[in-house]
Amino acid sequence: METKRRYIIAALFLILTGVSCKGKHNPVTVQNEQPDDGRRMVSTVRMNDSKAGAQLLSGFYSVEDSSWRWTAGKFSVILRTPLAAAQRGGTLSLAFSVPDVVIRTLNNVTITASINGMALRSAEFNAAGSYVFSADVPASMLTTETVKVDFALDKSLPAGVDKRELGIIATSVALSPR
Repeated sequence: METKRRYIIAALFLILTGVSCKGKHNPVTVQNEQPDDGRRMVSTVRMNDSKAGAQLLSGFYSVEDSSWRWTAGKFSVILRTPLAAAQRGGTLSLAFSVPDVVIRTLNNVTITASINGMALRSAEFNAAGSYVFSADVPASMLTTETVKVDFALDKSLPAGVDKRELGIIATSVALSPR
């Protein structure tokens, strides 16, 4: 019993004094506690991609029909800057539809796009249908690894029975090299 007690005291002494094996071991690297799931920011965000949510900053509603999302009157996304676009400039594109109910109620809708607060261009749509809005982006606006893209509609459907402000139906947003 006395021997067992001595072993316990010796073990406690080693633990409390910090004495441990100090052999020739590799140093420990502290890693992020969040597991790396392999996802990175992308330059093309498809609204039906379940991983897209991290890049949709505001103004996008849930995926509908496994393919698209309603937007609010203002909506924002973050996109990775393609290396070639950072060197030569790029093209921002938004694939979307203007529903018939929007045209019947509002007559037309104008979309304005900006990157990091700098306006790119506006375009008016006065008929229901599918469209691709695109804007040239100078290389000088693509100097960071990612860019925040803001879209604004001049008008949208106010919240009603649906309880959501509704703008257009987005299917994808992309930044590609010129």
